[in-house]
Amino acid sequence: MINKFLEIEVLLTPDVYKALKQLKNEDIEMIIKKIKEFKRYNNKLILLDKNFLEIFTLNSLDEIINKYKDFDFISYYTGEKEEKKEEIKEEVIKEREEKEETKEEKEEVKEELPTIEEKEKTKNESLIEIRESFKSRINWIAKDIETKVKIYEDTDVSGKSTCTGSIEDFIKYFRDRYERLKKFIERKAKRKAKAIKDIRKVEEDVFTVGLVSDVSQRKNGDLLVRIEDLEDEILLILQKDKINNGELPDDILLDEVIGATGMVKNGVMYVNEIIRPSPTPKEPKRIDEEIYMCFLSDIHVGSNEFLKKDFEKFIRFLNGETNNGFEERIVSRLKYICIAGDLVDGVGVYPGQEEDLYEIDIIKQYEEIANFIEQIPEHIAIIISPGNHDAVRPAEPQPRLPDEITKLFNRDNIYFVGNPCVLNIHDFNTLLYHGRSFDDLVSQVRTASYENPTTIMKELIKRRLLCPTYGGRCPIAPEHKDYLVIDKDIDILHTGHIHINGYGIYRGIVMVNSGTFQEQTDFQKRMGIKPTPSIVPIINLSKVGQKGHYIEWDKGIVELRY
Repeated sequence: MINKFLEIEVLLTPDVYKALKQLKNEDIEMIIKKIKEFKRYNNKLILLDKNFLEIFTLNSLDEIINKYKDFDFISYYTGEKEEKKEEIKEEVIKEREEKEETKEEKEEVKEELPTIEEKEKTKNESLIEIRESFKSRINWIAKDIETKVKIYEDTDVSGKSTCTGSIEDFIKYFRDRYERLKKFIERKAKRKAKAIKDIRKVEEDVFTVGLVSDVSQRKNGDLLVRIEDLEDEILLILQKDKINNGELPDDILLDEVIGATGMVKNGVMYVNEIIRPSPTPKEPKRIDEEIYMCFLSDIHVGSNEFLKKDFEKFIRFLNGETNNGFEERIVSRLKYICIAGDLVDGVGVYPGQEEDLYEIDIIKQYEEIANFIEQIPEHIAIIISPGNHDAVRPAEPQPRLPDEITKLFNRDNIYFVGNPCVLNIHDFNTLLYHGRSFDDLVSQVRTASYENPTTIMKELIKRRLLCPTYGGRCPIAPEHKDYLVIDKDIDILHTGHIHINGYGIYRGIVMVNSGTFQEQTDFQKRMGIKPTPSIVPIINLSKVGQKGHYIEWDKGIVELRY
């Protein structure tokens, strides 16, 4: 019985312990349940005496919450309520007056008798010891689990950038995109694509692959799509009737690579099917061992809207400050944290940003986030990639944070990678991408919305391309290799950027869009974007896709979501 109360940080006085032993088990469970619910509103350590046992037994939960949600239990059970501070002070003075007979005695008494500040310090030290005793109860299972992180270096541009913005760079960039995605499309179609230059003016059952160079619409509703391969181009006609009945898509984007089958007449293809390089549906990946991975992004240290207290609360959770056995189980087995960019708010990211910052020195911003990261238990492996507010080039793909930044992070078990990058984390191929292209997809695809980030993420998976269209709001550096192509078979796609949490599974791939630790900004207000701050997604890697696998830490409360 005592352990059940200890799990929710409730201590029992001896007389209450005796009284509880006389109660039925269901009555005890009812009291525990009430206290659990109450501690959502007041998470102070509780010493359950006869008075509060009666309160939790006889009163409704609503009555208890309304009356005691702001109650200072600590001051109550130490006998030092705010309203009695003056009485305490008078008592101390009186004690001294009784003992002080000479000036010399007065000095001795001053040394012997505790001051009000010393009493307060003793009380605080006692509370720290009690808190630490709770933390020490946690069996850190993740400490004994081997860290398994492998970076797929061919997916990370760090140290490999060669582009200068020349015509030749652009040619190599789009050629690489076309050739790599063409292989996936041919594999899906189970046939080789015909070069456009070899297509006759009249031909049945043609299959070809090309990069989309133009999209327009006829007055009758037919969609006109021009594609090109390495040597030629052809016009595709997607008839309105086939679009309306779902046989053909209406969301073809510039610069994506598609396959098309159909009949050619007078050098124009009438399309029967559009084939995209999307991965084949599969069962979600799972492992045998119960291990948890959590996902962060968009912390924005340095911003006036940075939710520092919430982030500190999350760090305390990682260090074992839990409310119940369920939370303890999760944190004891939490092994990995992925951070998908925007650790800091940066400097000079947009005009007038200085007015929105409490810290205008970017190095000090990184020193602050590094200090937070250093407080995370060392057995938790941390993977960090940059975002558009970080101290790297704004154009994607972005290299890892520079050495003058990474050296500020004084801890082991930390991995710095570029944006995007694929890693194998405990057998899960995990793609980290900050998500700048979301701003383009929302305006281009009818079904995509900020409010539901997975509607955007599906479009990236469908096209195996993290930023399909060149020249939009997402700047792209024309590297000789297109690092935005998803050519690995991934198990997890982790994104951020839009400050709204989202979760789902598409074709067996887990989609996690982590939220933010930044309150709504003036820009977001103008855009009508409502962020979901201080929510951290956590996944049980042994149960992906099954009941109870997806959890959220929400401003200090941990709840099962799926």
